Amino acid sequence: MNNSPEHPALVRLRAELDAAWKGIGVLGAMEDGPRERVVAELLAAVPDVASRAARAAGADAVVAEISRFAEAEVVADDSSVPTATIWGDIVHSATEAASATR
Repeated sequence: MNNSPEHPALVRLRAELDAAWKGIGVLGAMEDGPRERVVAELLAAVPDVASRAARAAGADAVVAEISRFAEAEVVADDSSVPTATIWGDIVHSATEAASATR
């Protein structure tokens, strides 16, 4: 296994986590139906990418990368949408998916 931070699977994971993190902030601007679909997609897609990355680059490297993103503060445009909780669910699910490959 290649634990290099430049492993293509880790680059892809970083891109997925970055896109999810940026997208979380605009959830408040969306109507309930589309917001629920976006959240469901993020809760499925990010762990899937994490699982694939763990098989390719190693679970420890993937969990470390997810942990780095988990510490990022989530900025929301609507305080009624629990974006911090949603982000926490996403990174927790991704960590579990990566860890399951051990």
